[in-house]
Amino acid sequence: MYQIIMGGVPVALTEAPNFIKKHENGSLVLCREPEADGIAHSGTAYKLLGRQGLDDHGDLETVTLQEIDAGELQMLMQRASEDTDVLLVDQEYRLTLLELGIF
Repeated sequence: MYQIIMGGVPVALTEAPNFIKKHENGSLVLCREPEADGIAHSGTAYKLLGRQGLDDHGDLETVTLQEIDAGELQMLMQRASEDTDVLLVDQEYRLTLLELGIF
């Protein structure tokens, strides 16, 4: 899995990046990673940091692409979900005590 990072902040995740480059006629076309100067995600084109081919497209945001372990990310999300469940149960318990005038 890949994480798209803009300005140090993760903005998207993707399994298969759509790599792009500028064609001879000036349009952006799909290509293989070694030829790429940017990526396209959800209909938006981005320049890849350190690649020069899209420098004349000044309106494109610059991003970095970082490969991440999807399993680790899934484990983090599962732990966060479990923590949220525990907090919700605790909150319901406290509200019940307040309603009963015990707390």
